[in-house]
Amino acid sequence: MSMKTSVIAYVYAIVAAAAASLVGLYLYQPDVNVLFLAGAGWLTLVAFLGTVLSYRVQGSTFGAVSFIPFLTAFVLYPSWATVAIVGTGAFIAEMIKPKMAIKRAFNVAQIVLAGCFAIAVYIMLGGLPLLLDAEFQAIPHATAVVVFLFVNTLSVAAAIGFAEGKSVIKTWYEGNSAGLVYDVVAIPVVYGFARAYVDWGGWGVAVLCALVLGLRLTYQSKHQLETTNKELLELFVQTVEFRDPYTSGHSQRVSRYSRIIAQVIGLGPKDIDRISTAALLHDVGKIHEIFAPILSKPGRLTPEERAIMELHPIKSAELVAKISDLQDIIPAVRHHHENWDGTGYPDRLEGREIPLGSRIIMFADTIDAMTTDRPYRKALGEAEVRSELRKFRGVQFDPNICDVLVASPDFARLFDQNDSGRVQSLTQIFELVRRRMKTPAVA
Repeated sequence: MSMKTSVIAYVYAIVAAAAASLVGLYLYQPDVNVLFLAGAGWLTLVAFLGTVLSYRVQGSTFGAVSFIPFLTAFVLYPSWATVAIVGTGAFIAEMIKPKMAIKRAFNVAQIVLAGCFAIAVYIMLGGLPLLLDAEFQAIPHATAVVVFLFVNTLSVAAAIGFAEGKSVIKTWYEGNSAGLVYDVVAIPVVYGFARAYVDWGGWGVAVLCALVLGLRLTYQSKHQLETTNKELLELFVQTVEFRDPYTSGHSQRVSRYSRIIAQVIGLGPKDIDRISTAALLHDVGKIHEIFAPILSKPGRLTPEERAIMELHPIKSAELVAKISDLQDIIPAVRHHHENWDGTGYPDRLEGREIPLGSRIIMFADTIDAMTTDRPYRKALGEAEVRSELRKFRGVQFDPNICDVLVASPDFARLFDQNDSGRVQSLTQIFELVRRRMKTPAVA
């Protein structure tokens, strides 16, 4: 089954599962107290506000905090009718911004599906509607929140996994492990919001609106700061590369290769990000004035000039050390030219003495050199690069990383210019499916 077919079939399956779950919840507990639905309506309105105030995280990816009001509505009155109201509100919110129909259907269906599962678990564990002024029921409440978040994030991870041909569980872990703390915090937060509505009514909704807005501003500020810092680092790197006409974009490519290689060997999201940052900054020391005449020299380097150039990892590490948030990547930057057999520089480290990040950057740096056109040769292709890596296995490169990398089907990702090394957003996936559906198949 092709990628486009599998993703579309998956979306249809999620929509069907959501509809079936809602019908099943109705058949299990059809009775509805209409008076209790007012709370669901107000909270859906708050969630709508959270969706409207969604903020750009990166590219076409947006962040929102609307899941908190949704969860609050589910524990206030766990009913199929509550899910129906939430689903309707989610659908209206989806219609505000221009999106593909398949993405709208998926976004609404995954919320309905997660809501049905959460309510079913809540009811089966003996949870009572908080609108009955019930006391905090730790097990039903916590389990319902966890189930909702798990089903919601797993649905997204599965879409990404099918689109990229990756393990769904691995994709889910990479995309959500860093946010597990926030998910745990959501358990008491949801109960607090529910109590605010039960105890204060409309004023509770007003407080909830203020908190949603506050959360939105907090998350937005955090992401804007992270994005600004990343862009400043990239701007600094580009100014360094202006000195060498043959390395334009080199550091960005090495960073991308390093991210892919780190993923291939199974590192976690945090380690992947730090190694990617170290790779981006691995050559910033070349901004030092002692390298200027050498970088602009067209011919071969003299032994003295080569000795000077071998100082650049040290200079790079010294610059990185001036940023307090980057202290943990200093070793990876300093030792990215150390060879596995101990013949590298600047400290002639050997084998596992070399930091893992440095060993990965060594691969990425060399791959970029091999795949870039130079005055004396054309760029090498995928098969030639694979052969060169094997040739210097255990000499220049970590043999274990080499074996895993060249044997992995993800090796081809290094040669895909459109592969950023990051997990694609759902918007990117659906847009890719749409474009491929319009492109004739090639035999």
